[in-house]
Amino acid sequence: MASFRYPRVLNDIILAHSNQFIRPTKPKNGVGSFIFPCRKLVFNYCERSGSSTNMLKYLQTRAIQFANENPQIEVVVQPRPSKHPIIRAHYTNGLQKSKCLRGVGEDEIPEVVKSLRDHSGMRLRRWKKYVVSDTPSVRGIYSPFHDKESHEISDLKPKKS
Repeated sequence: MASFRYPRVLNDIILAHSNQFIRPTKPKNGVGSFIFPCRKLVFNYCERSGSSTNMLKYLQTRAIQFANENPQIEVVVQPRPSKHPIIRAHYTNGLQKSKCLRGVGEDEIPEVVKSLRDHSGMRLRRWKKYVVSDTPSVRGIYSPFHDKESHEISDLKPKKS
């Protein structure tokens, strides 16, 4: 079977402008499949500490159910002697977020786990622009309040004579 080759002139053009023809794409959520931001949760507890009793109860009763419901997240349980219980979340962008569970009740631990799971992994910051986009709009965000003329429903009804 003969292989196809471009003519020499066309081949030189393609090589000279190869960065314009082949552009690598960044993996983004919404393009293809959803990438979950939280990839790993580490539960640290002390076996003898009184502050870890609620964490131990949670690990014995609800942690396996959480791991089965969220197979995309790696769940690790590690003893941490003589320390307060913490949950550390590792995110796909390389950042970590940890939460100390000292004095947290057994019913409040699932809420903390859910908040760490649902966090995007980005640092909290004040947004200067309301829309984040790769291709920003020249005109800005549309709002119905931009119109100078105000329209009323009575203007649209036909007048009876």
